[in-house]
Amino acid sequence: MFRSEDDKFFRLFEESADILHEGALLLKDMMSRHEAMEERLDELVAVEQKGDKVTEQIIDKLNQTFITPFDREDIYSLARELDEILDSICSTVEKMVIYETGIPIQKFREMVDIFVDATDKVKQSVYYLKNTKNNTVQIMDLCYEIKKLETAGDKIYRLGVADLFKKADDAILVIKWKEVFEQLETALDRCEKVAKLIRGVVVKYA
Repeated sequence: MFRSEDDKFFRLFEESADILHEGALLLKDMMSRHEAMEERLDELVAVEQKGDKVTEQIIDKLNQTFITPFDREDIYSLARELDEILDSICSTVEKMVIYETGIPIQKFREMVDIFVDATDKVKQSVYYLKNTKNNTVQIMDLCYEIKKLETAGDKIYRLGVADLFKKADDAILVIKWKEVFEQLETALDRCEKVAKLIRGVVVKYA
């Protein structure tokens, strides 16, 4: 059983996962209202800064706590990876704004949908963490689903980039969109990293 003191770690992780999913949903909303993307970038940056503060709280608490609910290295890595995913969302939108990519292409929209689903499953798995013994099956299933989504995202990424090279007349636009795709692919890869970390915690403590 975890101590009441441990609940603070779990509440902070849950808050971090909530903020991450909030950022992903904001990214999806921007796809349908791309003309306001530059103005709404500030909104996304505010979400990122909120996430940074929670990450700092987790690390501060880690430095102040002698006995932790699971390995210190795992706590630090999980906090950092959740934060890095949110950073990748911001970087994706920043590139779209700076490069003036215009209307989001269909394959990128599809990849965004997959990413939002992945962050939702990351959020669910984080919420299950405080009771790994009773939630082992659910966590493992979610981690497997995140891996499937990451694989599906990779496929969309390859198809999207291939379509760019086949159909786009503007070579500069191809380069711009390729970078945007790569940034979102990085975010999806980090979702899988989080799943691996959580799966590792379950194996150690369930």
